[in-house]
Amino acid sequence: MKTAVFLAAMASSTWAFPIMDDPKTAQMAREFLERYQAGPRDLSNDPLGISKAQTNCGPTPCTQSPAASNIRGPCPGLNAAANHGYLPRNGIATIEQTISGLEALYNMDPILGAALSAYAVATGGNVLEGVWSIGGPLPEDCLLNGLIGTGQGLSYSHNAYEGDVSIGRNDIYTNNGDAHSLNITKFEKVYAVSGAENRYTLDKFRARFEEVQDESIANNPYYFTGAFSTVVVVPAAYNFVINFMSNHTEEELSGYLDGYNFKSFFGVTGESGSFEWQRGQERVPDNWYRRPTSNQYTAPDVFIDVGIGYAAYPNTLKFGGNTGTPNSFVGLDVANLTGGIYNAQDLFEGDNLACFSYSILQEGIPDFASNVVNGLSAVTSLVNKYVGPLVGGLNCTQISGQSTELFNDFPGYKYSPTGPDTNY
Repeated sequence: MKTAVFLAAMASSTWAFPIMDDPKTAQMAREFLERYQAGPRDLSNDPLGISKAQTNCGPTPCTQSPAASNIRGPCPGLNAAANHGYLPRNGIATIEQTISGLEALYNMDPILGAALSAYAVATGGNVLEGVWSIGGPLPEDCLLNGLIGTGQGLSYSHNAYEGDVSIGRNDIYTNNGDAHSLNITKFEKVYAVSGAENRYTLDKFRARFEEVQDESIANNPYYFTGAFSTVVVVPAAYNFVINFMSNHTEEELSGYLDGYNFKSFFGVTGESGSFEWQRGQERVPDNWYRRPTSNQYTAPDVFIDVGIGYAAYPNTLKFGGNTGTPNSFVGLDVANLTGGIYNAQDLFEGDNLACFSYSILQEGIPDFASNVVNGLSAVTSLVNKYVGPLVGGLNCTQISGQSTELFNDFPGYKYSPTGPDTNY
């Protein structure tokens, strides 16, 4: 039997192979068939040339452009991981796949990888199937044929996972619901902060974070900050670029991030002034080495880095938002958000920032669990199982009287666009 016919039979489940009763295995066969059909089918045509041209990865390239059916989204680090096969190339992953893939590529601590992926499942994935999309909506075959709703994916998890003030993407309201496409003008500005030394640092990105906040307040009538996504995840994303994308060579063991490495991870080509974004083409740079195996980036590191950023640039710690027009920002007092347990001054003492962050995450669960895919109890259980351990060993004061109802006066808090039928 010819290979293509055999694979087609497997993928369509017309053959009596018990393993093909598993829909995920059948999908893998379909994807393999898709790759096979896209390559050389007539092996009698110039076999020597085909043999010489083959890479050391065999029939499937180790790094490849995503197929039209694959999903890519707002996070260049995740897109690069999928393009190189560290995450499933289709852009849909389980918690276990995310943990192993991000540890292998970036040396992310498994506990942190578990928390981030579980939160992605809870906010924009399918809790029952245990999968999430690194980009837009999950396809029907990941949603039990659409009988239980639709998981909108990372691209459309506004104020749950994704938030305003991205390092290179637009605020979601200002771009008709698209916060996943790279804005080249915005990228130009962050690219320029490397300076004459052509090096990016945590401090330079923190300063840029403050600038982007000011730009959003001045231009986005729906700008909002205050949820877990905007107080922790967004500034952490700036830090992730440095901590995970830096090149750790023998000469610079602590790592460096220059323009070449930065552009490659963000899928950008050309020179400043004429940059072009290659949609979905984010790449791990050539001759790049991940952070040392002995120094995994952990969950405590996330909160330490975020806390240092807020302490160094205190104007970036904001709770509140614009009220429907640009430059109409109204702030909320931390004491009012925590029932008087914390205030802006003691938020950086001890474990307070991590404790407060987890409490606002829990308060926001009913909002992002309203989708019929994710029943409230299932989401709560998932978050507590995987995210709870991040604060399990901390000295946290029980917060009473906290409520996200204070956010309802800000139109950006409730703005949640629905994703399109297609992904990139």
